[in-house]
Amino acid sequence: MALFRQQLTAKTQESRVDALVRLVGFLVFALGATLAYFTYIEAAAAGIVPQIVPVFYLIATLLLFFGVLAMVAKFR
Repeated sequence: MALFRQQLTAKTQESRVDALVRLVGFLVFALGATLAYFTYIEAAAAGIVPQIVPVFYLIATLLLFFGVLAMVAKFR
C-alpha cells in the first residue's frame, strides 16, 4: 500500500493550485462571454432597457479580463 501513496510536495501542491486557478479563470471567462453574448442578443431584440446595456458590457468586460488574467497567472 505504501508504494501507491504519493507524498504531496510543494511542487504538486502548486500544480494543483495552478490547475484550480486556471479552471476558475476559465469559468469566469465563460461567464463573461455568455453575459456579453446575451446582452448583445437582448439589446438587438430591444428586450433590455438601453440605459443598462453599458453596465452589462462593463461587467462582462471585467469578467473577461479577470478570467484571462487567472488563466495565465502562475501561483507561487
